[in-house]
Amino acid sequence: MIQLWPDLPILYGQDGIIDNRLLQLHQSDTGWNIYMAADYLRCIALAYLFCCAAMTLQYRSRLFSFLLLILHHGLWINDPNWSYGVDYLAQTGLLICCLSSTSPYTLKLLRWQLTVVYLFGGLGKAIGASWYDGEALWRAVQQPFPGALFSIPTKWGGYKEIWIVSGWFVILLEMCYPLIWRAGWYRRALLVGIIGLHGGIALTIGLYHFASLMIWYNLCAWYFPYKNTIISNYSPLEGEARYLASTIPSAPPSIQGKEAKVSVETTQTSPISLMAKRAKTKH
Repeated sequence: MIQLWPDLPILYGQDGIIDNRLLQLHQSDTGWNIYMAADYLRCIALAYLFCCAAMTLQYRSRLFSFLLLILHHGLWINDPNWSYGVDYLAQTGLLICCLSSTSPYTLKLLRWQLTVVYLFGGLGKAIGASWYDGEALWRAVQQPFPGALFSIPTKWGGYKEIWIVSGWFVILLEMCYPLIWRAGWYRRALLVGIIGLHGGIALTIGLYHFASLMIWYNLCAWYFPYKNTIISNYSPLEGEARYLASTIPSAPPSIQGKEAKVSVETTQTSPISLMAKRAKTKH
């Protein structure tokens, strides 16, 4: 929204590049659209930004994700002239954000969504022939997107083997995506491959919004670095007591058949009293 702020009147204003009356005839009948409230365009854009900021700060996330879902639908989804695939993916992500974050079914819904998207994306590529000979991939990186950080020189088109192997790699990566449900090296390999794929899309084609959204979705769905974190279930006082108890010296072994005398203070003093003496000594 920040990026599109200067161009909002051109897209949705009364004097935009396309007449509003013609655009309204091309609208779908699934809810409201931005042209109904074109006079309040800046206010709607500010509300969109406010909802995004509230979700980022985790302030009433479910409420503002629902409001953002409505705004997002009216701005992007309801108008097929300006909508793109990433807008639909963001819409489903916002719907998942509206659900309970503590329910295990919410995470499974995100995982199934990604599985269906990648699996049918791979099947769609496998049906045609342009991905097997590398032509589709070559055309994709040669589209005139101004935001590409690394432009592919046209002379690279002579290396057909690179584009053939890359096309096969994309097909296999997407069609094998259901294997990511298995833990272990399957998940790690597929996750690294998917992140690398979208990173390449961002750098060579310039689709930063799409690439960052899909990388974020995959990390949220499959990467849990905090699951193996061990959190203590006892209080600091109990932990200190256990530490002190472990430092109490035990009775030394017998010497010449006689038990060594151990001071009563050492063996009978509780960890709590040792803590009190320790604190008194410090003060």
